[in-house]
Amino acid sequence: MKIHFRLTTWALLATTTLPLAAQSEGDSLMLDDQELEAIEVVAKSKARKLQEQAYAISVIDLKNRYTAASPLNKVLNTVTSVRVREDGGVGSNYTFAMNGFSGNQVKFFLDGIPMDNFGSSFNLANFSANIAERVEVYKGVLPVSLGADALGGAVNIVTRVNANYLEATYSVGSFNTHKVSLAGAYTNTGTGFTFRANAFFNYSDNDYKVYAPIVDLSTGRSLGDAWVKRFNDAYYSAGLKMETGVIAKPWADQLLVGVILSGNDKHIQTGATMDAVYGRVKSRSYSLIPTLRYKKTNLFTPGLDLSLYATYNVVNTYNVDTAAVDYNWLGESVPSTSRGEGYLTDALIKERQWQANANLNYLIDDHQSVTLNHIVTSMDHKQNDREYPEYSMNDRSQYLTKNITGLGYQLRYDRWNVNVFGKMYFLYSSSHKLIDQFLASEHWEQVKERKHNFGYGAAATYFLFPFLQAKVSFEQAYRMPEAIEMFGDGFIQKSNPDLNPENSKNLNIGLAFDKRFNEDHHVMAETNYIYRHTKDFIFKGVSLTSDPTMSYDNVGKAITHGVEASLRYEYKRQFHIAGNLTYQDITDRERTTRTTDSYVEQGSSENTSYGQRMPNIPYFFVNAEAGYNFHNVFARGNTLSLEYSCDYVYKYYLSFAGLGRPTSKKYIPTQFSHNASLSYLMGDGKYSVALECTNLTNEKLYDNYRLQKPGRAFNVKFRVYLPKM
Repeated sequence: MKIHFRLTTWALLATTTLPLAAQSEGDSLMLDDQELEAIEVVAKSKARKLQEQAYAISVIDLKNRYTAASPLNKVLNTVTSVRVREDGGVGSNYTFAMNGFSGNQVKFFLDGIPMDNFGSSFNLANFSANIAERVEVYKGVLPVSLGADALGGAVNIVTRVNANYLEATYSVGSFNTHKVSLAGAYTNTGTGFTFRANAFFNYSDNDYKVYAPIVDLSTGRSLGDAWVKRFNDAYYSAGLKMETGVIAKPWADQLLVGVILSGNDKHIQTGATMDAVYGRVKSRSYSLIPTLRYKKTNLFTPGLDLSLYATYNVVNTYNVDTAAVDYNWLGESVPSTSRGEGYLTDALIKERQWQANANLNYLIDDHQSVTLNHIVTSMDHKQNDREYPEYSMNDRSQYLTKNITGLGYQLRYDRWNVNVFGKMYFLYSSSHKLIDQFLASEHWEQVKERKHNFGYGAAATYFLFPFLQAKVSFEQAYRMPEAIEMFGDGFIQKSNPDLNPENSKNLNIGLAFDKRFNEDHHVMAETNYIYRHTKDFIFKGVSLTSDPTMSYDNVGKAITHGVEASLRYEYKRQFHIAGNLTYQDITDRERTTRTTDSYVEQGSSENTSYGQRMPNIPYFFVNAEAGYNFHNVFARGNTLSLEYSCDYVYKYYLSFAGLGRPTSKKYIPTQFSHNASLSYLMGDGKYSVALECTNLTNEKLYDNYRLQKPGRAFNVKFRVYLPKM
């Protein structure tokens, strides 16, 4: 006789078959000639439990992506409402946008620690998916425990917690691109000692071809566009994250001290658009970040949990543009009468930031809990430009300090739960503003600001059926300006100390469907409506001149209506197909504009862009993917996988669509790109090799200001994973 047990939960996500041990003679259940085949335990994965929170959240389980070893920014670009917009190839500047919010409006966390000022080398583009267990993408309302002044959501990267393992990946590909990633952990279960480390190294010549405007340097005459190779775009970066300490002690679940070291060196080929071409401009950045983390459950009393972290960020950035030369896209150069290809500078920017967070969570009973969180950040920003020794702002500190306190309450039952919270935001800044520019009385004046705001919100969810979940969340959110927005970068990014905090009313309403049919078929679908009413929207603009620069400015009011939808089908462990689409209508709703600090006119006037879609933001895009696994290929346990993905973005304008002549408007054209990969997994997952082709059809792809991204590229990736035996 065979006995088959089955345990079910609301969502049937992960299946584990456990052999049943033989029973002793004294057991009440006699098994003399009975055969117990198996116990099949069907339970929710950690990622699925997070997905079922009341918040609007997408959780990416990365365990199935380790073979591909994709950078995290590429992985995130497949999430609904998310666009990761790059200026070019490996190491280029990128902007993470979600529901129309971008840049610092969306916060990034590494194991719950804000990454606001980790330096340009320690970022999503340099991380391989292999360093993380999962990525949590919060759209709009955030849990109080993350403790940030995000306006449009947040991304939390949760690193792997394997007790003992060692993993290495190496990728080599087009444009002389090399990427290395190492990760490992050791834990002694007897003493509680643990050591964890992640390291990466990336290099690329980035000498891919672009279709660029050619100028005759001797006459200044335009010769039209032509296909040419980039020649000043090499990039390398390296980083190391280490932690050591103890776990599972009576006085600490974990106490870890660590350090993050990273650096990069990149050549800069263009300014804010491809109309500017540089041949000797460079930038470097170095970061040193000591860290401390502590966690204790049942502190002093059952149900009271405490977590703490602290960091001190030391980041130095160097921008160098001193050559007296002019270049064109053919790589030709002529001497120039002035130094500096774009903006003469030899600047060192120093940023020093303290950051600390404390989070208390108390479980009142089986249905109620309360959370108290406080985060403080204090930034000291200095820069010194050796090309301007008389510049009065050299080595003059500019300060930015934030304090954010959040209090949340959760009520939960089997089918539903509700979260309500409030947040207090405090900002202190001390910066300098140029007064009476171009007049004899021109001078720098110190500007101090103290601001405070109160935000609030709620999130609720209800299971209409075991497989159908409804969600709604609302938040009155605030975001204080960041140092880069107020102080600039000393090069292309200009300062603006007059920025006001953004505030936004965010609403998300959604339905999620998750059901298995006959155990072999799994269907997941989700749809969400998004509403954002944002005031003092901090918008990144560009001056479309021969040497473009960028700056952040407040837009009085913007309203967003958006819809996102996703669908995924899986058959056993063999086949999957998925797709998602996003539509977001973001319009300028400020009826009047106010002019200040003008020598010609001051006061209010009609806003000519009222009711028009905000420029330079993609508003309709689609992602799709499909994959098939061939099991036991060439040897038992080996798997051959074929994957395909595509990305579609409808065209959008760089300036307000209703202004100017249609024939003269600059826009980013409609784009449709394709990617494919073939991977082979061996040795029960210990070894793998993958061949990847990105931009399969060699399309001309742009994200920002027609800054062209790489064409067709090939990569070969090798991976070794050694668990403790």
